[in-house]
Amino acid sequence: MKKFIITLLCAFALVAACSSEEGTSSESANENSEEENDSESNGEKSAETEGSAAVQFRNVEMNIQESTIRVSGEAKAMDNTFFYKFEQGDSVIVKETAVDLEKNDQGWGSFQLELELTQKVREAQVMPVITLYDKKEDGTMVNKNYLPVDLRNLQNQ
Repeated sequence: MKKFIITLLCAFALVAACSSEEGTSSESANENSEEENDSESNGEKSAETEGSAAVQFRNVEMNIQESTIRVSGEAKAMDNTFFYKFEQGDSVIVKETAVDLEKNDQGWGSFQLELELTQKVREAQVMPVITLYDKKEDGTMVNKNYLPVDLRNLQNQ
């Protein structure tokens, strides 16, 4: 009987100890989020948000007609701007170009890109790639989205 009571008391102590640690960690998490909110409301930026950038894309479509590649879709960027470049292997066909967005009520902006498809690009063995992305303040590319341009089914026009 003594063993049963001792085992029961140990189990109770273990459960009580675990539940009090959970309360402590959630309380400290709440305190940290309150401190972050206070510093943001004072106009201070945390290290996580300083220099950050982000972009999202949706409904992206690519259409190739004759010698033109048309890419259209919607984007949501923190600073209403994203970038693209057009490359084939190590060759840069279109250097980095900024695209400005006009947001709708939900924060999405539509875009359309028109890129020239030269004979040199068509004849190369390497598939060309369009890269859509955003940049941090230090120039680092983030949220890269690669769009390979499949020219295999394109007839010689």
